[in-house]
Amino acid sequence: MDVFEEYIPHTNKFVKDYLENGERAQSFFDYGQSSEDIKKRLYELSSRTYPKESLYKHLYKYNNKLKYNIGALRELDKLHDPNAVMMVTGQQAGILTGPFYTITKALTILKEAEAKEEMLGVPVLPVFWIAGEDHDWDEVNHIFLPDYDKPIKVTYKGEHDPGKPVSNQLLDEEAFDRWWREVMTVLPETNHTTDVYYSLQQLAGKSLTMTDFFAEVMRWLFKDTGLIMLDANHHDLRQMETDMFLELIHANNVVRDAVKQGIDNRKALDYETPEGLSDKSAQLFYHYHQKRQLLYKQSENTYTDKTGNLSIHENDLIKQASSHPENLSTNALTRPLIQEQLLPVLGYIAGPGEINYWSLLKPLFHRFGLYMPPLLPRMEITVVPRFVQSVMDKESLTVPQLLKSGAGSHIEQIRKHAKKVDGASMAEELLQEIEPYHANMQQEWGKIAPSERSYGETNWKIIQKEIYSFAEK
Repeated sequence: MDVFEEYIPHTNKFVKDYLENGERAQSFFDYGQSSEDIKKRLYELSSRTYPKESLYKHLYKYNNKLKYNIGALRELDKLHDPNAVMMVTGQQAGILTGPFYTITKALTILKEAEAKEEMLGVPVLPVFWIAGEDHDWDEVNHIFLPDYDKPIKVTYKGEHDPGKPVSNQLLDEEAFDRWWREVMTVLPETNHTTDVYYSLQQLAGKSLTMTDFFAEVMRWLFKDTGLIMLDANHHDLRQMETDMFLELIHANNVVRDAVKQGIDNRKALDYETPEGLSDKSAQLFYHYHQKRQLLYKQSENTYTDKTGNLSIHENDLIKQASSHPENLSTNALTRPLIQEQLLPVLGYIAGPGEINYWSLLKPLFHRFGLYMPPLLPRMEITVVPRFVQSVMDKESLTVPQLLKSGAGSHIEQIRKHAKKVDGASMAEELLQEIEPYHANMQQEWGKIAPSERSYGETNWKIIQKEIYSFAEK
């Protein structure tokens, strides 16, 4: 297997500028990506306090229930060190990890945590933040598998409750077994197929929810590492976030103004607003009858959902945050704020989409007296299957060439040269030449077995179709 590194400029303008340390893009963040910035961040964290003992107890209990837990529990012991900090990343709980970049995120925090621990001389724990409160079922219920023509989507069809957080969606063992068998029929068989099949079946069997299964699979994949799993929607963790939710409610006008300022700051430097983000909502979800509802501040003291069917007074929302914080959750813009107050985040490993929306958050962090953590890009890995590499070799194509410009120009050249080939005439000539021989074969077989005459006619039609298809290719 060949492994090499190649820089491919990002297609998104803001992300490209950020990764290339452009001054305008860097101005949206408090820290850069350099070693000096990481050291400054460590110094900043040393002056702040975190609920490390409560975090240790919760994370130990959560990771201890996972089948492959030894590495995570050993890593968690480092949290007893008063100087311990964390390298953090996160993702929704996709079935079988979901997109491949979930794996590259985990690889990146493991690599960065190890490197920063060696550089700084303090414990740096790799923490994977599972966005268990996310309720977008269609984002987590499937995977895409490679095929010769195009990716094949394989969807898990177990029952689910629309609007309910993924951490509360039960994993249907029978539906999973059907889905897993379908996945196995698509994948080519290898020496590892049987072991993988039964390993995943066992993990599904001990998982109550989709998030449980995600955590089990991630620890199975990274069993030899110290990757620590955290479910953001866990009831016990929510109890530790009560004061943070109260802040978001009491200062909701400040939250919305800060988000608007972040959006305006991007526009002022000719960067578009990241897709799907708005300053109109309260940036907070309320779990009504276990269904997540994004709240909007309708008046000074009243919040509603988007339709207006749900209405809750601010005092009642405060009571919910105080006594049942599990009924609240953050959105993409307020989650980093709560994460910052809960965990000693030395750095956050972000994908391109996250780099974009984090760029809105500097005013929000500052309004709460906080600084944004350094944002480090996740690794981007392209895996080239053997059959694709074989085609590339025959066509004299390289991976860097395809990543930078795609195969479009090469295909266009083939089509251009193909016009010089009179495929139709060549096909007619070939068919005229072989038709008498095929007719003789049909006649001879017809003498022996008259019932086979129709088969001979069908066979000739197939031959014609294949030759014409090849001629038009």
